[in-house]
Amino acid sequence: EGYAETPEVPAGDGELSTEKPNQINDATPRDIVMVVMNRDGNQLGYASAALRADREVVLAAVRQDGHALQYASPSLKDDKAVVGAAVEQDGHALVYASDGMKVQKDVVLRAVQQDGHALVFADASLRADEDIALEAVRQDGYALSYVHKDLLGNRELVIEAVRSTGHALLFADEKLRSDKGVVIEAVQSHWQALGYATPELRRDRDIVKAAVATNRQALAVVDPDLRDDPEIAREALKADGHALVYLSEKHRANKELVLQAVKQDGHSLSYASKELRADRDVALQAVSEDGLTLGLLPDEVRADKLVVLKAIESNVKALENAAEELKSDEDVQEAAQASERSALLAAVKVDGYALRSASKYLRADREIVLAAVKQNGKVLVFAPEELRKDREVVMAAVRQNGKALVFAHESLKSNKEVVIEAVAEGGHVALWHASEELQKDKEVLLALK
Repeated sequence: EGYAETPEVPAGDGELSTEKPNQINDATPRDIVMVVMNRDGNQLGYASAALRADREVVLAAVRQDGHALQYASPSLKDDKAVVGAAVEQDGHALVYASDGMKVQKDVVLRAVQQDGHALVFADASLRADEDIALEAVRQDGYALSYVHKDLLGNRELVIEAVRSTGHALLFADEKLRSDKGVVIEAVQSHWQALGYATPELRRDRDIVKAAVATNRQALAVVDPDLRDDPEIAREALKADGHALVYLSEKHRANKELVLQAVKQDGHSLSYASKELRADRDVALQAVSEDGLTLGLLPDEVRADKLVVLKAIESNVKALENAAEELKSDEDVQEAAQASERSALLAAVKVDGYALRSASKYLRADREIVLAAVKQNGKVLVFAPEELRKDREVVMAAVRQNGKALVFAHESLKSNKEVVIEAVAEGGHVALWHASEELQKDKEVLLALK
């Protein structure tokens, strides 16, 4: 893309690059370079040596792109204001700073606050500084890997790191990988931190419960006897019903545990034992959570009217999975219509255009159309003529979007109150759709924006 604001330059030594017209060169005048730096600091690399030693030019460049510091003159790489501006824009710019700047605590602090990984470029003495280390790991727990070894046993520091990412436990001192409180913080951040704990703590029930509550996959790596522990299983299922897949056959045949699983996610029904997939209580709980789970049930349950009604109440599309003899059942049909209506009413309140894909029957439902035009007046176009004659419906539509007057019935285009509301919102465009008489009416014209 070009730089629309770059001023024109007379032909000759002061031009931008002839091969790349948007790129400066070592002959580009300072005023033009300043304009470009504010838009693309990285172009500092094409500027003349004099301009790369110009403090104002370099400041503009690094404020736009911290990495432009690499092109600055050695003296400016040792300038605290320039380096500070660069690392505030991108902490990694610290790599280009002078050695003298990498030992400045306030400069390094600003760098790690922007990007914890910048700690790797700091002087070794500051990687052993507790204040800087804390800021770095708060920004990114992985920065613990760059901290001086003397700080890896600092409990406060390690807890901050593992709260940012559980994986930071890998870099902690062994005594802290044996600390139950630290390990629980780590596995609550990321379940895989369980693998960095000491063998003894990997078998600790409280820690395992914390891990499986974070992610069901933790069940796959814990000892089988702990995986078989009902309390641990319940903790996992409470967080994710699909954890059922990792449980033993005994647990997948346990009605209490399966009910908990399908309550959290109906689709976890697919991991339950064959007997429980045919259990009415389990089926009712599953379809209540998601009606589409009706399709996972055996034929005899899909022929259970109560289960089918509950599924349809949750999701009208569940009707497709009902037994054929129930699809034409009067109660089932009535439940399907009620479910479809409820779903559409909720949908148009979020996006009025949901009315467009509704059935003719539902597009004639006054409550639904009224809710739809309140969200987007233009969807009045999808309403039947009877509702486009309805003053309240049309009034709601033009209040939301005055231009919706075009879709109103002709009788309401001559209604002064409706037209005034329309032009007050939609201006002259709305006025064009009013009756000829009202287009000249003084009150209507006064209502124009």
